[in-house]
Amino acid sequence: MIVSCAFFAGANACAKGVQILEVGPDLHPLQIAFARFAFGFLTLLPFILRRGRRVFRTRIPITHGLRIIFGAAGVTASFAAVGMMPLADAIAIAWTSPIFAMIFAILFLRERVVPLRWAGAALGLVGVVIMNQPGAGVLQTGALVALLSAVLVGAEVVTIRLLAQSDDPLTILAINNLSGAVISGCAAIPVFQMPDLAQLPYLIGVGSVMVCGQLLFIRAAAIGEASFIAPFYYSTLIYAALFGLLFFGEIPGLHLLAGGGLIVASGLVIAFARPRVVA
Repeated sequence: MIVSCAFFAGANACAKGVQILEVGPDLHPLQIAFARFAFGFLTLLPFILRRGRRVFRTRIPITHGLRIIFGAAGVTASFAAVGMMPLADAIAIAWTSPIFAMIFAILFLRERVVPLRWAGAALGLVGVVIMNQPGAGVLQTGALVALLSAVLVGAEVVTIRLLAQSDDPLTILAINNLSGAVISGCAAIPVFQMPDLAQLPYLIGVGSVMVCGQLLFIRAAAIGEASFIAPFYYSTLIYAALFGLLFFGEIPGLHLLAGGGLIVASGLVIAFARPRVVA
């Protein structure tokens, strides 16, 4: 899960790279979301062709449909947020999704959550408030979009947990990326602009890097509780801050360090506060 988060942060860094390049048109988040799914599917295509049509067979199509809706909407919101604010800030807010994943896991997967995990969730929310800097008037649109992304990703985590218990990882990825490409492609038609050649490597990177992260994430979801693995999303904060500093010259502010520290602490509390097993 921790390694998968490096790929997730890398995909978001590629999306930001597309949006800040001084060459080429300003690409709409919907078009970047389309590139994410389209190039993700092309990355998988050699493996899909080797396996054949049976890759797309599933006994739980409704669950796949819900995952596609949550995933496509969450990705679009995430890419929109990173275009509005610093990379590390946007991801720090968006990746409060473990809190929502924990709530959804209780409601829909009937997972037990001990009180200490709720305390960890509250600690994470305090970190989000600090990162939003409400005293400085920073309850901005970008922060709200990032928070919406967190809710959607939290819902997606629960559906992936259900899918991973039934379907093969390649089936999950193939259905998700193909469907996502069709849906986001249709949505992007009104705003589509021909990208510059300099933007193309970033667009390819968004898709291929994200697929690598997804593959690792699905494996994690297959062997761990949703409420347990979700908090490890917080390792994305470290990668996001590092990539933001290395590639975009974004120096983390005090609000990011303070709020991010609380969110990381929240993730550790949630992760290691396990229900007691009664013999």
